Amino acid sequence: MGDWKDAYESRKTSATEAVRAVQCGHTVFLGNACGEPQTLVEALIADCARLEAVRIVSAFPPDGARYLQNDLRGHFAILTLQIGGPMVQAVRDGRADYVPCNLSQIPRLLTDGPLVPDVALVQVAPPNADGYCSFGVSVDFTMSAAQAARTVVAEVNGQMPRTFGNCTIHVSRLTWVVESSRPVLTFPAPPPPDEVSLAVASRVAELIPDGATIQIGIGIIPNAILGALGQKRDLGVHSGMMSDALVPLMRSGVITNAAKAVNTGKAVTSMLLGTEALYRFAHENPDVEMHPATYTQDAAVIGRIANFVAINSAIEIDLTGQVNAESIGGLQVSGVGGQQDFIRGAARSPGGKSIIALPSTAAGGKRSRIVPRLGTGAAVTTTKADLHYVVTEYGVADLRGKGLRERARCLAAIAHPDFRAELVAG
Repeated sequence: MGDWKDAYESRKTSATEAVRAVQCGHTVFLGNACGEPQTLVEALIADCARLEAVRIVSAFPPDGARYLQNDLRGHFAILTLQIGGPMVQAVRDGRADYVPCNLSQIPRLLTDGPLVPDVALVQVAPPNADGYCSFGVSVDFTMSAAQAARTVVAEVNGQMPRTFGNCTIHVSRLTWVVESSRPVLTFPAPPPPDEVSLAVASRVAELIPDGATIQIGIGIIPNAILGALGQKRDLGVHSGMMSDALVPLMRSGVITNAAKAVNTGKAVTSMLLGTEALYRFAHENPDVEMHPATYTQDAAVIGRIANFVAINSAIEIDLTGQVNAESIGGLQVSGVGGQQDFIRGAARSPGGKSIIALPSTAAGGKRSRIVPRLGTGAAVTTTKADLHYVVTEYGVADLRGKGLRERARCLAAIAHPDFRAELVAG
């Protein structure tokens, strides 16, 4: 056996023994999103009786995440770097606390900031011939945490897809190895798009030229937009996440990544968020590269990609162009995420543009998403100085270079007709 194989064998242990590395008062990072190491998390929870004041740093926990339950308070203090799924209610109830930050800032918080972990619990694919384990579906800031942690406990899951790119950790960096073979967590596909989403998608598609590189998330409108791109040519992908909806465009040749000057021929992302079909597609696929958030969210990198189009959404936008993508009625329902990173990167891209795409109304048509002013306590996710295009089912507002009065008129014009008079009067 080679040296790395000897090291690997010597570090194998049970999950029960591995989580004994966690001590009272430690900061523990959990592998992110669908890459959360379920076997290790289960063992940590089973061992919680001996632990107090363990600070758990998480981001996108799965539904039913046991460590968020009220009976574990005192054992675990939860800090989240993003909000979604069960974390929304946990933050609202005080069972977790949110750290506001752009995704591009998270790696530094974990490597030389206040959140350097004592222990990182991560999930990886089995080692390759050279002893490197791929982080599989979740590289994002998990890789940074593993590089900085004093102790790295890796769940080596035989069912984790092996992805390519800058997304590996060598066996020599692992403190303990716990082998498993279980399905990797998945993220359900959103419902089919409705008429409003399809109308928004059609307008967004008109703004995306052949040869553009796109950043896009997951959801009803993002999936509708991707579904509207079937006649485009040589699109590229450089995005914080990749969903199932991108796969048909790659298979059909709409997405070739051929026009990208950076990572030519490669779809670049830091997280796979989808079903087992997405994971099978990405497994050992040389056309897909996984990179940490230090790269995917880097505005300087994005700025080197010509015709970069950042596509994001919002909860509401006021008439000056301030974007709230995080809160409703002063309550946090999402996080900052990568919106600002990609919007500012697109602004540096030759021919680049950023788009906020959203339905004109919420609450079954009772509330306009374009408002005279943001409410008390509303988050400002993207400033008015950074906003470029806003798209609803009623039209496109290009706000770049527009004064406050003119942009207010442009935004009112794409609001739902039931609210336009009120917006103009306001």
